[in-house]
Amino acid sequence: MKEIKVAENSGQANKLIEDLFTTGFSKSEVYLLSYNKERSEYLTDITNTKEYRTSEQGIFTSTVDKLFSREDELRSKMTSLGLTKEETERCIGEMKQERIVIIAKKSI
Repeated sequence: MKEIKVAENSGQANKLIEDLFTTGFSKSEVYLLSYNKERSEYLTDITNTKEYRTSEQGIFTSTVDKLFSREDELRSKMTSLGLTKEETERCIGEMKQERIVIIAKKSI
């Protein structure tokens, strides 16, 4: 099961994340992404969400991402989280408009 939420700002992102925690998602199942890498890292810290780690994506994929753009890196991360191509492209569009994408994914 996965849920994708979009927030306009950090306050709204925090509220959406708290709602996900309330509905049964744990910290290790909630990811936060933004187009700006530094912003994404900052928001991950203040919202208490999971940091996306190389081990979840695979070392080869992570190494290849360093050679590509932020957009390619985000696409790769979202694909590894189980988003479809259409979902990924919609999320990229939201992030380009400086919105925050929150992905909650439960393992089955």
